[in-house]
Amino acid sequence: MSAAPVVEPTAPERARRTTRRSDRRDARRAAPLRLAGSTLVVWLLLAVASTSWWPVYRDQAMVAAAVTAIVAGTLVALLGAVFRLPAAVVAVAGVAAFTLTGVPAAVPDRAAGLLPTGPGLLDLFAGVALGWKQLVTISLPVGSYEALLVPYFVTLLVAAVTSVSVATRASRPELASIPALVLFAVGVVVGPTRLDTSVLTAVVLVGIALVWALTVRHARRAVAVATTIGTRVPLVRSVVRPALVGTGTIVAAAVVATGLGLVAPPTVGRTVARTDVVKPFDPRDHVSPLSGFRAYEEPAAADTAQLRVTGLPEDGFVRIATLDTYDGVVYRVGGADGSSASGTFERVPTSVDVRGVDGTTVRVGVTVDGYSGVWLPTVGDLERVEFTGRGAESERGAFFYNASTQTGAVVGGVGDGTSYDLTAVVPDQPTQEQLAAARPGTASVPATRDVPEAVRDTVESTTRGETAPGAKLLAALQSLKRNGYVSHGVGDDRMSRSGHGADRIQELLTAPLMIGDQEQYAAAAALMADELGFPARVVMGFSAGGDSGADRGDAGTSGGTTTFRGSDVTARIEVDTAQWGWVMLDPNPTVREIPDEQQQTPQPVTRPETVVPPPPVTQQDQDQQAPPQTDRNTPPVQPLWLQILLAALPWVLGVLGLAALVLLPFAVIVLVKRARRRRRRRAPTPRGRVVGAWDEYRDALLDRGHDVSRSATRREAVAGAPGDGGTGLAALADRAVFGPSDVDESVADRMWSATDDAIGSLRTGRNRRERFRTAVSLRSLRGRRPPRGRTRQGARGRGDYDGPRPGERRAGPSEDRGTP
Repeated sequence: MSAAPVVEPTAPERARRTTRRSDRRDARRAAPLRLAGSTLVVWLLLAVASTSWWPVYRDQAMVAAAVTAIVAGTLVALLGAVFRLPAAVVAVAGVAAFTLTGVPAAVPDRAAGLLPTGPGLLDLFAGVALGWKQLVTISLPVGSYEALLVPYFVTLLVAAVTSVSVATRASRPELASIPALVLFAVGVVVGPTRLDTSVLTAVVLVGIALVWALTVRHARRAVAVATTIGTRVPLVRSVVRPALVGTGTIVAAAVVATGLGLVAPPTVGRTVARTDVVKPFDPRDHVSPLSGFRAYEEPAAADTAQLRVTGLPEDGFVRIATLDTYDGVVYRVGGADGSSASGTFERVPTSVDVRGVDGTTVRVGVTVDGYSGVWLPTVGDLERVEFTGRGAESERGAFFYNASTQTGAVVGGVGDGTSYDLTAVVPDQPTQEQLAAARPGTASVPATRDVPEAVRDTVESTTRGETAPGAKLLAALQSLKRNGYVSHGVGDDRMSRSGHGADRIQELLTAPLMIGDQEQYAAAAALMADELGFPARVVMGFSAGGDSGADRGDAGTSGGTTTFRGSDVTARIEVDTAQWGWVMLDPNPTVREIPDEQQQTPQPVTRPETVVPPPPVTQQDQDQQAPPQTDRNTPPVQPLWLQILLAALPWVLGVLGLAALVLLPFAVIVLVKRARRRRRRRAPTPRGRVVGAWDEYRDALLDRGHDVSRSATRREAVAGAPGDGGTGLAALADRAVFGPSDVDESVADRMWSATDDAIGSLRTGRNRRERFRTAVSLRSLRGRRPPRGRTRQGARGRGDYDGPRPGERRAGPSEDRGTP
């Protein structure tokens, strides 16, 4: 058997092989440079984007989680780029990296050194779904509390894998900046309501992305030019110089944008996720603590120890709750609809930001004895709380705090055995002389409703000699102290109705003897301050002696521990001033003997025409009182899954709406082409259907990128065309148009079947992006004017693809050019 002859490659083949080897060698040389350069740019983008998350955490644990996520995501993406792994394998590797590194980085309290644990993995994967809800319902910053680092860690890991993969594998690496922009936007959405992220940071991030996109585009253009002309192009002229010019333009625009953002900042508060999400603790679901004030004065509770407090300053005040909403029935927390600042309670993972409070820092220990309820007693402006009792872990997770009113709450309530340590700042208070010059502040409190007329009349009668707002406020409060008498209406005390509704305040201010206790005097004082223009609220709590001026030696300090009994309960007011912010004032008269009513003359205050009937005098325990009538119609609490769904629904609809808006032009193009195809296929005559099939194939060639001249015949149009079947379609169409016999339906059906096969062959070897570009191409929709003969036919009422009848056929330039 003779050996097969050896065929020597021709010169053109050897040149092509040499070129391919050179291209592969250049690609291998360029690959490490592209990998390193693109990765560094992605790291810079992700680092800048992560600054929007810093106000959420403000802890070194976030830095550790960021480094871990970026390194792990980069390794996964680079392995996929080097070994050309498919996207599914890269995704699986990303999940594996998340599982291995997530617990030590995002749930460090559950990790065994650098290894994950079973409970840690449960918290990790649960945090992916539930961490977002917790993150927007908790007070910021959160630090490394529980698994709240998981949302940031998983977002950054996905952004790192996606960005590095796109930068090192895609034909348009500049698109790798999109995940970084998304990361920044998500950090702003879950961040605080105030603008902690600098406008400059956002401008810098967008600027870096634009500069990178500009540089990559010029580099890609330079490579294309060099490939076309077969020689190298100057790097400085083709890449560096245009990139520098574009960078200068971007920097100028960034300076202008930053200046506008700093000179004209937003005048309204930001709306972020935490401002719209349904809060897990609603104060309107609970009875106002002021409604149960008299229960502490009952004989059984008056001498019972309620709290034991260590480290309390002299004349210290322990706050139970701050009440800023008055509806004519009761003072309560949260506003009429829960939308006020006092109605937003958040979890406190680590500490509360008190940097703007001027005062004395104190460390107080509290042990609960007889006190019970949902409101947690606190001191001053809370900075940190650490539960130390038997149920410390559950109480810490159930603790919520409202920084605007300095009110704390524990879902499920506190009781005997609850103990905790507080770090707080007791604000500095102005003197009486300074208060006389005080001006009303600008704090926002819910508007009062159904205020009795006696409040306005009393303010007018007691402040006639004063002109300054602060002096009027002091005069009104001094009138309460001077004319008021204290009686709780229990035991041998003088008759005194409980409650602080409009009728009770009207009675207090118009009776011959002003008799009441701290509940009525604080409510009346707050309404009077509001009448004078001062934002005011009632504060209920404990103080030594209950602000009564009585000697309660058994409630004093012993060994640094102050024991508060039921008789030490009191209520004061806070007013907002322009100079000192919220200032606490004591409007309560001291305990003194109450004279007989016969010796008194009525005060000259006009009563309203109608008076609300007084409620029954029956005393109720503080925990058994029903909420006011206005709260009984409060809708039931929605289940957690529905709350999460409703919170996520606007964002999902927004994303879908944006996607629909972006895809709408492409959808219109596809629908227009489908309508065109339907019109052609349903032409009224078989000849028109054949011509329509040919036009459909010709348009498919145009959208595919094949150049077809308008003056080309059908055979010329298919010359060099991609795919199969074009030549046969041209011949069949010519026979139908120029042939001597009529075309029947079978020929038209065969023509459309062959057209579908030919168009299908055009998609062979095309990737998904190329097929998409073909589908939305406008080349076949632009500039196709119908010939004059077709316009005349249309004028006669025939269809677009109803070709000339046999008796009408004649030779002419239009027929020779492939149109009937």
